[in-house]
Amino acid sequence: MMPIRSNPFTRRALRLTPLALALLAAESVQAATCTELLGREIPAQAIGLPSSGARVTAAIPIAAGGSAPQTFGAYCDLSAEIRPVDPAAPAIRMRLVLPEQWNRKAMMFGGGGYNGTVPNVAGNVPAGPVDQPTPLGRGYAVFGSDSGHVADPLSPGSFAWNDEALANYAHDALKKTRDTAIYLIEQRYGAAPERSYFAGGSTGGREALAVVQQWPTDFNGAIVLYPAYNALALDLQFGRITRALAQPGAFPSLEKRAALLEAAMQACDGLDGVRDGVVSHQAACNARFDPARAKLNGKPLRCPGGADTSQRCLSDAQI
Repeated sequence: MMPIRSNPFTRRALRLTPLALALLAAESVQAATCTELLGREIPAQAIGLPSSGARVTAAIPIAAGGSAPQTFGAYCDLSAEIRPVDPAAPAIRMRLVLPEQWNRKAMMFGGGGYNGTVPNVAGNVPAGPVDQPTPLGRGYAVFGSDSGHVADPLSPGSFAWNDEALANYAHDALKKTRDTAIYLIEQRYGAAPERSYFAGGSTGGREALAVVQQWPTDFNGAIVLYPAYNALALDLQFGRITRALAQPGAFPSLEKRAALLEAAMQACDGLDGVRDGVVSHQAACNARFDPARAKLNGKPLRCPGGADTSQRCLSDAQI
């Protein structure tokens, strides 16, 4: 074996200054600049479920900002579209924020309701602490998608007539979004995340359960809040509530809803032993609180005779 002292390439490397070595290391890690990712194609082979590949549609460098304690460093804001197999199916729109000071971790945000909008991946996790930095501020690469359709407020479930769009909403978009994001993270930093997490509530909580069950090796952990796991029962309940509120005089005003909330807080806030503005013992509240018999500041919440006589009480139709 050639001694190190007689190897000219080794001697040249040893003469590099620490700054030069650091620059070389940075160049090997950061494979692409933010703007170089614009238009970047993600091959279908890189996505673990059938698709027609994906493409970066926007790549915008964002300066550091925010207000303490939720400040963040400079980052690259990417938008991409994952193309469907069925030409009639909508694309999956996604967003990925890539901090300049990456902590070598990634986090995926879930959606809500019927999805149809891209979550604010530069923001906080659901119910996240406001006195701590957001995931982006902590150095996470954060991403999420609209699950494969654009929300239609007049017909929120109409996307489900397309089989691929329905499968994307149910679970497939989760895998497609994750794989596309990992590909782009590797393109940006020259390395895959060392650890990845998922955070979501309601529909996002259901999605969190889906990813850890169906693709257990893709994530190292999940924050699962109030998962909307029984979609059929939930949809039937939405229908029941809608029909009830559609009855003449039944829909309460904002003022009446505020009165209902105050009455519920007065009856239930302390049931967990602490009056902190949060109803934590929901089961006990359900057993105790009845709008028909509840009190608001010592007076009945029900309007006199059940008629709609004030903004600080509820009529029988509203109850």
